[in-house]
Amino acid sequence: MDQDNKPSYSIRAARDFSRVAFAGTLRLQTRQEYEKILVALRYVTRHSGDKIEIDFRDLQFLNSVGIAIFSLFVIETREIKKKVTITGSKAIAWQSRALHNLSRLNENLTVNLS
Repeated sequence: MDQDNKPSYSIRAARDFSRVAFAGTLRLQTRQEYEKILVALRYVTRHSGDKIEIDFRDLQFLNSVGIAIFSLFVIETREIKKKVTITGSKAIAWQSRALHNLSRLNENLTVNLS
């Protein structure tokens, strides 16, 4: 049986780097596997204006390793005083639990759940 090696997630950045949208299911197993995503987020952050939106509304699942990586990213944006808005969905269980916890890591972070 052939195994499907296509990623189960997608990441899209706006042309002006003001918004990054995640979709699908992120189940990478190690921090090293998430490193490409963290590097991409750092790049977008450097090239965006004074604020950035991270849109998780279409991300159905994020494991604990992924939550730890996004926590690290939120702390990094705090250190450079970047205003970050995280948009999520109340209908997706992990988002309603985990995203508000991220706001405790950065006073410049706003979490909007719809």
